[in-house]
Amino acid sequence: MAQAQPKQNASLKPEVKTITIEVCNNCGSKSNKIIGGGVDFEYGTCNNEFSFARCDDCGLIWLYNRPEIDELDTIYPQEYIPHHFNEHLGGFIAKLRNNVQAKKVKPLTRILPEKAIVVDVGSGNGEFLRLIREHGKKDWDLWGVDFSSEACSHLKKLGFNAIESRFEDVEWPIEAPTVITMNQVIEHLDDPAQAIQKAYDMLAPGGYLFMETPNTKAWDYKLFKDRYWGGWHIPRHWVLYDEKTLGDILKRTGFEVAETTYLLSPNFWLQSLHHYFDEKKGWPKVADLFDVSVFPSLAAASMIDVIQKLFTGRTSNFRMIGRKPE
Repeated sequence: MAQAQPKQNASLKPEVKTITIEVCNNCGSKSNKIIGGGVDFEYGTCNNEFSFARCDDCGLIWLYNRPEIDELDTIYPQEYIPHHFNEHLGGFIAKLRNNVQAKKVKPLTRILPEKAIVVDVGSGNGEFLRLIREHGKKDWDLWGVDFSSEACSHLKKLGFNAIESRFEDVEWPIEAPTVITMNQVIEHLDDPAQAIQKAYDMLAPGGYLFMETPNTKAWDYKLFKDRYWGGWHIPRHWVLYDEKTLGDILKRTGFEVAETTYLLSPNFWLQSLHHYFDEKKGWPKVADLFDVSVFPSLAAASMIDVIQKLFTGRTSNFRMIGRKPE
């Protein structure tokens, strides 16, 4: 996730073209209500006011007035932090983050056999693939899929196989993969149901789909959902899940839900507080203290998330593993 940055002058930014999404991507219901919204607090890429709707029938949440596909280059600017996250953090915190991210490889090593084919969707700068290569089994065949030609060129330079394509349009060139990973990807897609179906169709029998995504059943969501919640990541998060709604779509596609794990997400606390103080209080210098690169703030937010997990068993970030039956 991108960490909050000082918002650019919105008056200098145009409005992006949007499309109204009235039908739930999960159950097809047209019954919904607006539950929150806001602006692009992090990058100020546009001057739109956006709204999130919640399905009355299944509880799925989505961006109601979503940017059109041809606006992606606008809402994902060159300075978008996930493209160069470690540089933003600085050496010490970047090292801490790498240690945390490396632990996400352990479930793969626990589940996958030798000579597995691993496909990472939305690979970006290849950070997760690099961690898999470093901490996973040495004979795994590692592939990245990304719609960015620049990202795929970088992946190839790092020694990975790379396919430049929207995942939904991939023509898979070799035998079926053993696992497909989507870390903080599914919430950015215009049609997550289609992507999950594509994963099911691609995977070998007994294969796994690993997804990490924000959770809307958490303290920070409840406190800040009206406008300032960092998990909104306006306007780049288009569909948001909880354990039930993501589990429903996996089961409907044919997957078995093999495991659900809640992960610490201090960044959403920091972003929420940044947005609150930057806009409502008009205290930009205070807002700047709530940055993931400020270690005392990161430590405090992490402790709050630890307490939340102890009391509720949940955080605002979770990993769900789907298994395709043999």
